[in-house]
Amino acid sequence: MNSFLEQLGSDPILMISAAIGIVLILFIVLVVVVANLRIKTYKDRYINTRIDNMEKEKLISSLQKELQELKILNTQNKQELQHFADTKKRLEETKEKLSSTQKSLAQTQKSLAQTEAQLKHLNEIHDVLGEEHTSLKERFEVLNEENSKLRVNNARLLMKLESEERVNGRHHQSRGSERS
Repeated sequence: MNSFLEQLGSDPILMISAAIGIVLILFIVLVVVVANLRIKTYKDRYINTRIDNMEKEKLISSLQKELQELKILNTQNKQELQHFADTKKRLEETKEKLSSTQKSLAQTQKSLAQTEAQLKHLNEIHDVLGEEHTSLKERFEVLNEENSKLRVNNARLLMKLESEERVNGRHHQSRGSERS
């Protein structure tokens, strides 16, 4: 090797060739080192990107699950909202029915009050007429008894009158026979 170095030192072309060879080797080594560094950088980026992608996939998966849950919840909320709307509509209908029922009740109560007042008035009239009927019945019985007494008296008086007429008629006949 020493002989090669001596020969290299004495020959300038060989020295230039050796220098070019060394420069080429250094350039190749530099290119290899730079390529190796780039490969390592790209490899690290690829690993980091892969890790990021895995994390993003997990995040996307969890977000999709959450989206599904939210869709289900949204569907339930829509159903509840529809149910609420139906309930609200039924409540309005019930309020209207209640209002009409209350009006009907008020009219019925007014009619009932009038009917009760009429019933009370008619009961009072009935009581008055009942009392009047009782008093008229008693008066009728009294008058009937008086009428019976008067008939009996009339019958007696009529019988007395008839018997006096017979007696007077005989007496007139006997006087008339006496006159003749």
